[in-house]
Amino acid sequence: MNDISINEVRNWAITAGQTALSYFGHVESRRKADRSFVTEADETIERQIVAAISARHPDHGVLGEEQANTHLEREFVWVVDPIDGTAAFVAGLGSWCVSIGLLRYGQPYLGVIYVPTLGDCYYAESTGDAYLNEQTIHVISPDVWDGEHWLATPASLHRRFDLDFIGKTRVLGSTAAQICYVARGSALGALLVDARSWDVAAGLAILRAAGGAIAPLDPAVSTSATPLEGAWLSEPLLVAAPQQIERLRSAFRPQAPR
Repeated sequence: MNDISINEVRNWAITAGQTALSYFGHVESRRKADRSFVTEADETIERQIVAAISARHPDHGVLGEEQANTHLEREFVWVVDPIDGTAAFVAGLGSWCVSIGLLRYGQPYLGVIYVPTLGDCYYAESTGDAYLNEQTIHVISPDVWDGEHWLATPASLHRRFDLDFIGKTRVLGSTAAQICYVARGSALGALLVDARSWDVAAGLAILRAAGGAIAPLDPAVSTSATPLEGAWLSEPLLVAAPQQIERLRSAFRPQAPR
């Protein structure tokens, strides 16, 4: 366990980000069975990261968004999203990122998220603070919301929810990036929809270390299952300081089916 090096994982993410940048701006994509985008860059980077993990930690499991799925029953399982925000990547937008998370017994243990277009590396270990590059980060929890506070939301917000919020909304196109902007205290909160393990594994480790929380928009939804196996991840989720969750629940109102 003590041979897991956060700096090594950071290097994996940064190297993968440089590979991604070599494709950025001239990307060819295709649709997967779920109609989401995939590119040669996604597949190449996942192979690159999985090879590094397997060489360094052959006794660990690995789950990747594209193909990797081995030994998920093991104590340590790496969860890799080679490009989180592939649609943004394809569109030439810069908010996509490389996400590498490590779960221990299914729970977030370590996370690294690298945004290549900005050179921003977010990371946290099992104990201690969360970091953006070499600076510690923390969520915010203001007593009063104002017009300059903002929420990271999905692009489909207007079709699925009514929002009563005095501030602004921004669409980043990446679940991992949404979590990071909350963790760094830039966004007041975020609404995640249709998340999967690879979208959040790294981000949850960073969010926890930054003092943040994740909770279903519907308080009746159970979060007893781990992020590796929990169907609750596909439910609408709120990310914020713990003290802000209940107030955000009242701000988002799901629309009736049309």
